[in-house]
Amino acid sequence: MLGVNMVCITGFLLTLMNTQANQGCSETIKDRTLLTLTKRTINKSKATQTAYTRKILIKTSYPIVLSQPYKINNEGICRRVPKITCIVMVHTSLNHFERRRNLRKTFNSTYYSPNIIRVVFLLGLTHNSTLQTMIEYESLVHQDIVQGYFIDTYHNLTNKGVMGLKWITEHCKNAEFVAKIDDDVFMNFNKIFENLKFIKESRKYLVCNRINANSNPIQRGINDKWYVHRDEFKRLKFYPYTSCSGFAVFISIDLIPLLYKAALISPFFWVDDFYLFGILPAKIHGVVHYGINTHISLNHQITFNCVSKYGHKCDLLAGITDPDNNRTKIRIWG
Repeated sequence: MLGVNMVCITGFLLTLMNTQANQGCSETIKDRTLLTLTKRTINKSKATQTAYTRKILIKTSYPIVLSQPYKINNEGICRRVPKITCIVMVHTSLNHFERRRNLRKTFNSTYYSPNIIRVVFLLGLTHNSTLQTMIEYESLVHQDIVQGYFIDTYHNLTNKGVMGLKWITEHCKNAEFVAKIDDDVFMNFNKIFENLKFIKESRKYLVCNRINANSNPIQRGINDKWYVHRDEFKRLKFYPYTSCSGFAVFISIDLIPLLYKAALISPFFWVDDFYLFGILPAKIHGVVHYGINTHISLNHQITFNCVSKYGHKCDLLAGITDPDNNRTKIRIWG
């Protein structure tokens, strides 16, 4: 019976794809259809969830995406306008349909005119064919997804990040600066455009929650969230390079292709924040890690309180949210 239901869902989605030209179907109905199908499918596909807890499935000395094509590539995201103020690349999980829906409301708003924002959601692969069909339909509707040929797991986030650098280098050279975020991050673009104007004219700049060299301990415990084997960074107790907390990072556009080129000569390291914003910048002369630590919140309650009380006048540039909490979601994303 489960197989029959999944075939029916897949058939329904393929029918929707073939009728995409029907402009009478509103964006709201499409989103609701996708969200309804998501809830049903995720509940019925528990067996596939083991893929998300496995370590890297393909062993490689360098990020997989350097030599792989894209499974899904929406090349036109940045071509629709001559200049983009900020291109936001979002690390998102396959089944986070509603999070992406809420983020689109923020990024595609005309409220920030004359500034223009575009978003690209970065994804890996799934073994669940029904979920993959849903991702392809979402891409067809919104045209803002890029999917690579690597399994979408926590230990493959470095591949996802390098894919983002590669994609912007190839397809989004008309952006003035770049933001990299996770899909549970609130971005206060009013304050960003007001306080980070300098990044448009800066070169080799990373603006973020700065982590100084030799201050962040390397976790060696086998059960630690960011466990690092003793053979990596041997005899070191702390990460040796300045880096960033990767949940919200602003990057000068000139630095993107340089970081991508640095990945070509930087062996894979699974802790993506340190690889992307520590190891790669260390190979480029003159990179500046500009700290905005007091204007970024790593606590979802602090983010919620600030936005609830002050709205877009909140002094935070970005902050972690609790996107699956309905009360928080309404106040922040609504």
